[in-house]
Amino acid sequence: MTIRSRIFVGLGIILLCLVIGILWFVDRKMYGLAMEEAEAKAKIILDQNLAIHTYFSHKLKPNVFEALKGKMDDAYFDPVWMSSTHAVRNINQYRQKLDGSNYYYKECAVNARSPQNEADVLEAAFISRLNKDKDLSVESHVRTLDGVEYLQVLRRGETMEGPCLRCHSTPAAAPADMVKVFGPERSFGRSEGDVVSAISIRVPLAVPLAAAQRMAVSLSVAVLGLIALLGLLFVYFSRILFTIPLNKMRRQTKMIASDAAHLGDQLPLDFPGEWNDLATDFNVMSAELKDMYDGLERRVQERTAELRQALADVKHLSGLLPICASCKKVRDDKGYWQQIESYISAHSDADFSHSICPDCMEKLYPKLFKGNK
Repeated sequence: MTIRSRIFVGLGIILLCLVIGILWFVDRKMYGLAMEEAEAKAKIILDQNLAIHTYFSHKLKPNVFEALKGKMDDAYFDPVWMSSTHAVRNINQYRQKLDGSNYYYKECAVNARSPQNEADVLEAAFISRLNKDKDLSVESHVRTLDGVEYLQVLRRGETMEGPCLRCHSTPAAAPADMVKVFGPERSFGRSEGDVVSAISIRVPLAVPLAAAQRMAVSLSVAVLGLIALLGLLFVYFSRILFTIPLNKMRRQTKMIASDAAHLGDQLPLDFPGEWNDLATDFNVMSAELKDMYDGLERRVQERTAELRQALADVKHLSGLLPICASCKKVRDDKGYWQQIESYISAHSDADFSHSICPDCMEKLYPKLFKGNK
């Protein structure tokens, strides 16, 4: 596998991991945003209903009681304006009919006065924990009911106070009309300081989760498109900045390696960036190799000529030479007899200077030879 292929495979693996990580992050982030949206809606519902309770407690009931002072029997009870819980429950029913929402709001209690406010298992367990842990105030749960996923928020509700015991201690102490409406069994036997209720809100997650999923898909498509674009740009620029220059130099190097006639060939200096520096060094190297090759060729030719000449000279002086046993003349290839010194001078670079050896001197000049002894 080529380096280029390894780079592409490595980048592909990195991009794949990056895409998976981004998709996971986007999905978790969108889920978190959906939960935040559901919690924000739950807070809106809670704030709205607490405002209704406050209005009933501080405005409506005091003013009505003041207006009816002396005109109302102590046994009189009308939940329409005397019970803020009753009002909130009915207002929520009207709202759900108007906007078609499936939001759930309940001021739940164990043994609630109205069966509609009776706490379910989860709500009852939360109220029990509230009475055991004074620091506990809120809990959130994701519940699936009838195949629908909800975010349920539970908050600390009403704590029984002294004035409230008139309606919640015993049936005998409560307004007679209230006992007639709700009966003598429910919501009695309370003690001061008990946490008797909790506010329970359920917000369906289908809408925010669907919006979050659409957003996640949109962002994922955008991220994938961006990564694909970056990948194409990388391939394009890697071809321009890496592959093409490298292939040019590779072809030129291969031509020089396969045929010495290309020694000295020059690359055009039109490469991007630092490739021009490398091309310049390549051209200098090619020219120097050409000079070295040409010089080596000349030296080889010169040495070959010298060797051939030496070999020719050796051949001239080699072989069997016919020589006269008396006068010592040598017969050449053409049959002529020559003095040996003439033959050797003609067939070698040797020169002769004449002298006389002691034996010949004694033979030819005995008197002179004896005088020299």
